[in-house]
Amino acid sequence: MMPRKLTVEDILSDELKREMNLDTDTYVVLDDWDSVMQSVYQMPIEYAGYTNRVSEMKMVKEMVDSLAAADFDHVKRSESRKKQLAQFTKTLSMYYNIVFTKGERKTGYGALIHFPRLKARPERSSGIVLAAKIVVEGGKHASTFERGKFDDFLVEVKPYIDLLGNMYRQTRKM
Repeated sequence: MMPRKLTVEDILSDELKREMNLDTDTYVVLDDWDSVMQSVYQMPIEYAGYTNRVSEMKMVKEMVDSLAAADFDHVKRSESRKKQLAQFTKTLSMYYNIVFTKGERKTGYGALIHFPRLKARPERSSGIVLAAKIVVEGGKHASTFERGKFDDFLVEVKPYIDLLGNMYRQTRKM
């Protein structure tokens, strides 16, 4: 039997499961963000399937709607804007996640933002977003993924990061 090839989706799903404190068998055991990013940098990322714009991604709208409705018992967020590793100066990746808990139901969203070729002004670079959603209820979990692309991070992605961050901070004041 041939071992299953590890994908970026596996790494993103694994990291989100860890953030959600799920006990699960995973394909990789990466215990810190440096290990996650090292794995992402070493993997060939397939760019096929990234046809939707970030503004068309359903998961972005779901996160905004969930924060706006404040229909949860608990919410937590984490992010990594860690500077890229010295050996990888031409690309950059960032990771964000948010986990909502309501009763026994947990819904987690994770997003890996990848810049395959950085411009002189990195914030104006193009790239892709791979998003994961994991819903856990009744001892079962379901995972879905969504892909998006952008031509200018500052115009197309940063506003969503800022909006979600501001909305998250508002929930902390409630």
